[in-house]
Amino acid sequence: MSQNFIALDFGSGQISGVLTVYDEDTGTCRVRHAARVICPAVSACYVLDFQAASAAVRRLLEQLGEYAAFTPTVAVGLRGDFLSFRRVGGCQSVEGRNHVITARDVQSALDSAVPANLDENLEVVDLRPQTFTIDGKSGVQNPVGLASFFLEAEAFLSVGLKTHLTNLNRVMAAAGCEDFEAVPTVLALCESLVKPEEKKSGVLLLDIGAANSSAALYHKGLLEDAREISFGADVILQEVAEVLQNDLDGARRALKGYNYGDDEIMDDVLDEAARKLMLKIQTELRQSLPYIKYAPAQAVLSGGGAGLPVKNAAKSVLGLRRARIAAHDDLISDGEDLLAPQYTSALSLALYSQKHGGRAESASSAREKAAGFLDRMLAKLGLN
Repeated sequence: MSQNFIALDFGSGQISGVLTVYDEDTGTCRVRHAARVICPAVSACYVLDFQAASAAVRRLLEQLGEYAAFTPTVAVGLRGDFLSFRRVGGCQSVEGRNHVITARDVQSALDSAVPANLDENLEVVDLRPQTFTIDGKSGVQNPVGLASFFLEAEAFLSVGLKTHLTNLNRVMAAAGCEDFEAVPTVLALCESLVKPEEKKSGVLLLDIGAANSSAALYHKGLLEDAREISFGADVILQEVAEVLQNDLDGARRALKGYNYGDDEIMDDVLDEAARKLMLKIQTELRQSLPYIKYAPAQAVLSGGGAGLPVKNAAKSVLGLRRARIAAHDDLISDGEDLLAPQYTSALSLALYSQKHGGRAESASSAREKAAGFLDRMLAKLGLN
């Protein structure tokens, strides 16, 4: 049996989308089609023009849908500094004659992890269990079926401003898609691009777009922090424009098709511009206490702005021993261009949706902290 997955990634002035087909019988995933539409009406997931954004999403969905044999599951990536992240903890006393932990106990512990005083302007987008402690024993991955008197849960919480989530939901509904899964893009990237051994040893994920970037920090296998950054590779473009004494469009034309290594002078310009970008990112990262406490020695880079100059600048500015540029070049595709760097985020979202069973809830309902929300999260993780 085959399942179709469409994933949309909202970038800076454009929307990227991919269609993947997962074959349950063989366990393989094929990338059938990928497309991008220019859309100045969006910047990350900020909607700047409702009608124009809705029309662009509709065109993209129609284009991708032409290649779908069955009704697809749709996933939408959330990005932008209206999102915030934090580690949270909850607990639950286990009752019963044999004191055995049930899925309901796990649900209750996770439910209590969501802050009761959460700002009314915020909605819960994602609650990701990380580890559990039973009667003082930490590091438990799946507590269901274990005997215990007291259960503690550590989770990673993603929240977003209601207005922006509602606007995105309305755009999708107007485009004819009312049922979709909304996932923070940075979390999908972490799951598909960062290797388990990297998470255990400590790693920084940096996804660099044109006008925005995302960062996530792992320490000893746990997600410690994530951050949305309101600038990206356009910083490099601006620096190049200044050196060339040109406007941004002129700098963009000069860099189009340029391969790093073709010209020593241009390489020096790009190196210095990438260094300035990374210095700005470093300033943002240093606002994170977990980053200061668990400064990583390696990084995984992704996004359209993650070229060789940025990789080199990340190593030197952030003091990394190792940095690599990650992509989905191991996937089966109907064309090499379908695996281009600009589709990495959309592909990660499609793989995330495929792995966790497809659509869960739209952005408009993500604020719900009731049992229904946690039931779905537990089901995704195989804990009920």
